[in-house]
Amino acid sequence: MIFNSSSPIFLRGFILLAQTSSRLIQDRKLLTPAQTGSSLHLSKTLILICAFNEEESLSVLLDRLGNEYDILVIDDGSADRTRIVASNFGANVLVHEERLGKAAALADGISYALQNSYEVILEIDADSVPKRGAIQRVLNRLSQSNVGAVSCRQIPIGDSNLAYHIDELIWAILTEGKRLQMKKYGSCHMGSVLVAFKAKLVDSVEGSVNDDEQVGISIEKKGYKIVFEDGAGVYFDASSCLGHILERRRRMYFGHMKFAKSTAPSMQISVSLLAIKNAISEDKRRAIWLLPTLVLDFFARQLAWRDVRRPEKSKKYSRWVTTYAKDDSLVIRNSSRQ
Repeated sequence: MIFNSSSPIFLRGFILLAQTSSRLIQDRKLLTPAQTGSSLHLSKTLILICAFNEEESLSVLLDRLGNEYDILVIDDGSADRTRIVASNFGANVLVHEERLGKAAALADGISYALQNSYEVILEIDADSVPKRGAIQRVLNRLSQSNVGAVSCRQIPIGDSNLAYHIDELIWAILTEGKRLQMKKYGSCHMGSVLVAFKAKLVDSVEGSVNDDEQVGISIEKKGYKIVFEDGAGVYFDASSCLGHILERRRRMYFGHMKFAKSTAPSMQISVSLLAIKNAISEDKRRAIWLLPTLVLDFFARQLAWRDVRRPEKSKKYSRWVTTYAKDDSLVIRNSSRQ
């Protein structure tokens, strides 16, 4: 059947739509995976684990990861069997004979990835366990051409005590903050115990205290988005005592304050206040723990302000080792059910 200018308007519109769709399908076949947003080649993905005295938790993580990905473990001056455990699981291992800090380990990992032609680095803390399917969800989001990095939802595990409930609320507020940033800006703060990013987009992170935030800022400056994959989660041990939470938050705020404009939701007042409201609305039981959480966070922020005026603190925090020993890991004990 032939249609001409005298054909009904809706029929001519239908034909035009069909012809346009056909051309788009043909054109799409010519696009590269990066242009279409299809999955990146897993052979070009490196899982990077920076570890310090993590022989027990590392074995659980490596068992969960399996052999689907190339894995690099950087042993940052461990005194235990971390490097041996990593090697026994078939991971590649780089060793720092003394503690240099997370930023130095990450910098070495990035250099290794670039030298070996990896396109994507998926960095995960040695004492965490990703939910099943989380890594693939994160990589799928990262395959979009305008996305430079992806973080995921952090799920603290711990005994039901004051420290746990405060820590759980802190992480819930961070999650809500990222959700708000995504709605408002289409991009968000990168910090997480599991992040994936395109290796070639990252500038130097050496000497940084908040290395993940440094990575995110350098990627955003190049015009790429940092996105939050809410459907992917990772389990990790909550802080076991108030002292550890205070110490960790103090160091974190110190790191945020070193940037001219931090991306952290906690450093954006309007986002932070609404994130608190949303976290309480999501689980009203959290309201019980709000006051002690705010008090602890206030003191952590004030101590960080004092630290910023002391230059020697930067070196200490970049090589940070907590003064609080870990309790028996609930993530390790419950890993088979996660």
